[in-house]
Amino acid sequence: MRDLSDEEGHVSLTERRGAGIRCTVAALLVGLALGCGKAERVDPTEATFAEFTKRIDDFVALRNRLADSVGQLDPTGTPAEITARSTRLANAIIAARPNAKAGDIFTPEVATIIATMIKEEYSRRPAPVIETRGDAQEELPNFIPQVDSLYPTTYPLATFPATLLPLLPRLPEQLEYRVVGRYLVLRDIEANLIIDLMPNALPAVE
Repeated sequence: MRDLSDEEGHVSLTERRGAGIRCTVAALLVGLALGCGKAERVDPTEATFAEFTKRIDDFVALRNRLADSVGQLDPTGTPAEITARSTRLANAIIAARPNAKAGDIFTPEVATIIATMIKEEYSRRPAPVIETRGDAQEELPNFIPQVDSLYPTTYPLATFPATLLPLLPRLPEQLEYRVVGRYLVLRDIEANLIIDLMPNALPAVE
């Protein structure tokens, strides 16, 4: 005759183990669910600037390949040779980006953030500084910039405002920011080429 007490004890132990496992699994699932609800917040400005940097890096990778194909810059060359090499690089970049347009790098999201930051920076400037900027506008280049057009050599490369530069994403050595009227321009230095631009980036001079 079977000992029912032993069998019942074995069943009871098995059930308790099964219940314990189910509780552990349930606790893990609850923990995962809570963990998902506590995902770290992403700074929208940081994320937008990261995308901007990626677009910059993609362009620089392209232009560096093109620079290798047209030959490295020889700083000891004659002015004519340096200019000819700059023109070859600019033409190569233009040919490699047949559909380039304003906003390819300065996306609307980036432009909105940068314009807001510039506006806030100007709002903190004292009146004498603002008036000085108005006088200095006469010395700035006076042309309408276009994507994939050369920066006219008939105009000076105006000094970029030192108070604005720290606000903007850092650029690789091949590129620089320039101000043309109210435009913020992205310029390839060696090719002397405007690769993107932001209209209405700077406040109007009253």
